[in-house]
Amino acid sequence: MMSFRELLESGANVSVTVKLDDLRAILKEAAGTLRPAPQEQPTEEFLSRKEVLAVLKIDSSTLWCWEKTGYIRSYPFGGRKRYRREDVEAIRTGRKGGHGGR
Repeated sequence: MMSFRELLESGANVSVTVKLDDLRAILKEAAGTLRPAPQEQPTEEFLSRKEVLAVLKIDSSTLWCWEKTGYIRSYPFGGRKRYRREDVEAIRTGRKGGHGGR
């Protein structure tokens, strides 16, 4: 007599009658061998220099100064600077101190 695992691995095209308790045991065993699906990481959103200036209502010299002091960090993308939306929002809402939220 073939086990269910052997039957499944054989690839045979068959019909099987299973008692409900046996089905529960099979499903429980199968659930124990499954790996959890990898959680998708939320993708970070980046803003251009012009977008940051508009959102924060600041001058480009202020943004330059903030970069030099480490208040905000830029990331290179295709030869241009980009800024994480999360960082910009932290400054805009005052969650990041030191420059009066601006």
